[in-house]
Amino acid sequence: MRARWRHAVLGVACLAGVGVGAAQAAPTAGELRATCEQALAEGYRTEAASMCDWYVRPCGVCGPDGPPQQDWCLPPDAEDGVVAKVVVGELRGGDDSRPAPELVKEILQRRFPCDAEE
Repeated sequence: MRARWRHAVLGVACLAGVGVGAAQAAPTAGELRATCEQALAEGYRTEAASMCDWYVRPCGVCGPDGPPQQDWCLPPDAEDGVVAKVVVGELRGGDDSRPAPELVKEILQRRFPCDAEE
């Protein structure tokens, strides 16, 4: 429950334009993995899925300047939960205490590299 509240506060703060540090620290890898596993178990259609997507499918909703430049390219036709399954698989057996955003970035860069010709 603590992780769900933490993610909800962070999401609302970001949408409201409040800095991440002003809301809460980012979730740990273990907290994100647990949230995403719960979302996947529930058919990826619940609040937990939205919280999981906030981190595993980062986008530019936090600012007026549009999506940030990213070092990865998610498949545009990826169905709901596909990226979460990849990230959860990579997070299993790792250091659950590390900040989730830095690990997710590493995972997305490795698993979904952009084509150099684009």
